[in-house]
Amino acid sequence: MDKPILSMDAIIIAGGEGKRMGSELPKALVEVKGKPILAWQIDYLLNSGIEKIVLAIGHKAEAIADYISNNYREKHVDFTIEKKLLGTAGAIKLALKKCSSEFVVVLNCDDLTDIGIKKLEEKRENTICVAHPSLHFGRVAEKNGYAVFEEKPMLNDWVSCGWYLLNKEEMLKILPDKGMLEYDVFPKIKLRIYKHEGFWKTFNTQKDVEEFEEAKLPVALVPS
Repeated sequence: MDKPILSMDAIIIAGGEGKRMGSELPKALVEVKGKPILAWQIDYLLNSGIEKIVLAIGHKAEAIADYISNNYREKHVDFTIEKKLLGTAGAIKLALKKCSSEFVVVLNCDDLTDIGIKKLEEKRENTICVAHPSLHFGRVAEKNGYAVFEEKPMLNDWVSCGWYLLNKEEMLKILPDKGMLEYDVFPKIKLRIYKHEGFWKTFNTQKDVEEFEEAKLPVALVPS
């Protein structure tokens, strides 16, 4: 069966360092389950029908560009490079200028999910994707005066999972040249919510990498 071709471009924000993960590599190139975090994201987008991807990079940009050249030469993967830190809002604004679709899916390189991109595209509004977080500590409840332990439970709250659907022309008018999406932009605009109940893993520390190594992945993320 042929893969669906989506009418959207995608931006991956991939300018982070990998120091907290115990690596000298940029975070995008830190390996998890046998391939770089960035490759997991690119493969998922390509397999979902996205044809054009723009990488918003900065830290050790040359290493990322070399990796793409060696591994995705036949794919339409472009770059924008921050010469100085612009923040998430500035990085996205720069990358949007290289996109041609009306709506663009934007994601943090270190937030890996199995969000249904076709369903997300159907929103046709500026949208923030949210998911249930897991508590990083053991939760202790009380029953009859005694402790009842629950190790790292999933919470009922919703938090941003680092994926967005953005209207290109609208956002180019709103986004600052330098600033943070979460503080300088989102509180000032109307955002539709896309509730994701599926897989979500974020990478910030070496422990996150180790947990992912042990995780059972959903079918949509398993390499074909």
